[in-house]
Amino acid sequence: MFIRIARQRRGDKEYKSLQIAESYRDSEKGGAPRTRVLAHLGTLESLGEKQIEKLIAGLQRVIGKEVSEEAIGELLVAKDFGHVYAVCETWNRLGLAEVLSRCDLSGEATFPAADLVRVMVVNRVCDPCSKLALLDWLDGVHFPGYEETRPSYHHLLRAMDRLIAIKERAEPAIAKRFLSMFDTHVDLVFYDITSTYFEGDRSIVEEDIRRYGYSRDGRFDRRQVTIGVVMTRDGIPLCHHVFPGNTVDKTTVAAVVKDLKKKRFALSRVIFVGDRGMLSDENLETILDEDFGFIVAHPLRHSTVATEVVEDLWRKFDRASEAEQFLDDVRTSLRFVLAYSPEIAREVREERTRRLRRADTFIKECLHRFTNPSSRGRKPTPQGTYDRIRDFLRDHNLLSLYEVDLRNDEVIVAADKKTRAWEEKIDGMLLLETTDLESKPEDVVRRYKELAEIERGWRALKSSLMLRPVYHWTEERIKAHIFLCVLALQIERLMRNRLQSVSVRKAIDRLRQIKAGEMKINGVKTRTLTRTTEEHQNLFKFLDVPAPRMLRAESL
Repeated sequence: MFIRIARQRRGDKEYKSLQIAESYRDSEKGGAPRTRVLAHLGTLESLGEKQIEKLIAGLQRVIGKEVSEEAIGELLVAKDFGHVYAVCETWNRLGLAEVLSRCDLSGEATFPAADLVRVMVVNRVCDPCSKLALLDWLDGVHFPGYEETRPSYHHLLRAMDRLIAIKERAEPAIAKRFLSMFDTHVDLVFYDITSTYFEGDRSIVEEDIRRYGYSRDGRFDRRQVTIGVVMTRDGIPLCHHVFPGNTVDKTTVAAVVKDLKKKRFALSRVIFVGDRGMLSDENLETILDEDFGFIVAHPLRHSTVATEVVEDLWRKFDRASEAEQFLDDVRTSLRFVLAYSPEIAREVREERTRRLRRADTFIKECLHRFTNPSSRGRKPTPQGTYDRIRDFLRDHNLLSLYEVDLRNDEVIVAADKKTRAWEEKIDGMLLLETTDLESKPEDVVRRYKELAEIERGWRALKSSLMLRPVYHWTEERIKAHIFLCVLALQIERLMRNRLQSVSVRKAIDRLRQIKAGEMKINGVKTRTLTRTTEEHQNLFKFLDVPAPRMLRAESL
């Protein structure tokens, strides 16, 4: 006798019925095996899971075996696991713990410093929070190696201290591991600067690294530090540098170039890519002295060189074509590359026209109010009207396109035709200066545009990896926190390259659905893992890590 499920189709639907059946041999058919139904228990849909469990319990009671709810099974706990597993496996397969150990991260420490660094980096990629909140985070996830025990907050901070102490040795070794994943030679590096501000002013030293300076976040009222990152064309950070918050961008370049050439990385024949505002003439000389090349964007406004190059080349562009076009002008050991995009030119022109139309309306209203004052309220003054118009144009970056003057209590506003003519001429243009005399102009432009990858890295660092807020206030801990964030950015960028069309944040959210838990069956606790879907399997395949296997049932 046995239980069987009978299937019957009616139209597009399939119905499943639960039956008690037995096998027998039909003597009339020569002893052939046959099956007959002893009882129809109903459809699975109508019975439901609870009713079936009651049937099982009732049959067991017939033979004198009492069944408790524990015998059916009870899920005791289920914790997020898939996303932690994926990032941990990426860390492990890179061998970063081994790299840090070779750099003497642990020293004479009695606690597992490399494991704690891994915990902090994985947390930064999965669910970034403060180091103190990380201890609570561990209670809600299944983190291999920390299922039963929890690290102490004190040991997390000491691991940070040891990490920043080996930064000079560790960064080149870590970069080598990441570069080996792409099997590529570094022939192009991108350098850019950002800043991060602090909420508090607490300090115990007079020379605080947190200073007031130019804020990329628009928070000039807050102390900040300045961070410079060197990235490869694949978006993987090679190294980073932390400077006082009042450091001027272009003063950081010489030290970074010498670090790449002589000190730690020993790179040769590398093309240095950056913005012209950062790479001053003195910095370009430093780059050339180290036998590096460069590609920099040249400003198109207020530059005699740019005016000469554009005037020489712009007539050669086919304005009737919709294709992007490239021209170059070689001058001794330097070369200027001018790119023109009709699509971008059209968009810029339309946007400028819209802004000028709005400004003209504002100016007309101000002049009308000045020449035809209302009987109510305060009468506009010439100086007040002049200031109001100038302030509006300045705040909307339109002041250079107008001539605004105050003569004999008369406010005069006119279009600056010379400036507007130049703006129309350079619409859609990009001017690059480079030492590369051999590559095609379009290849030089493509290389420069890869600088946008570092901008994506900054966004990831400040948003998903939550560089800010910084909960530390001593210089070494601030630098250690930034180092952890850069390590997390390296992991995140590697995952991004492997995931292709899927964002890292989306992959993290999907993999979070995989839970690791404990069940109690027949009074015995066992470990279990929820099944992975096809989407989960594809994500693990993209990340080049094996999918987690079902945890074997074992007594706990």
